[in-house]
Amino acid sequence: MAELTTSNGYQQLLLKYILDYHPYMQDDKQDMIDFIVMRAANAKKAYGVASDEGLGGFECERAAKETLFAGLHFSPITYLIEVGVDNYGYEMEKEEAVEVYRNPEVKAIFEKYGDDIEGDPNEHLLVAELVPYLKHLEGKENVPYSWQKPNSNEN
Repeated sequence: MAELTTSNGYQQLLLKYILDYHPYMQDDKQDMIDFIVMRAANAKKAYGVASDEGLGGFECERAAKETLFAGLHFSPITYLIEVGVDNYGYEMEKEEAVEVYRNPEVKAIFEKYGDDIEGDPNEHLLVAELVPYLKHLEGKENVPYSWQKPNSNEN
């Protein structure tokens, strides 16, 4: 059973990132810890390999961080929050977005479109599929009007 250590910078960096952008990973704490320990060890190895190849400190650190954060750049939680703001003028708390994401149907929608959907021509299809799961946000506006997208029905 792996354990996190406070002295391992890669572990601490990844833990903070997960808590900020992938908090649902805490649902199985031991799996999350095992993931962090493995990724941190691989990041340390990537740094060593880059160093052995003669790369400088900056490049070695970049190789380590690419390994550490691989596959984690897209956050469904942040995306759900943004969809709530864009479609309802309401910025959900992270915990509320995690609850929406825990719905197996919502997870399946994200899996269907993958991590590279932002900016893709089909992104609007993802948003259209997510909106019904955010209907509870109707009438809860908490975002200043200037941050909201203009209503296409207004002249």
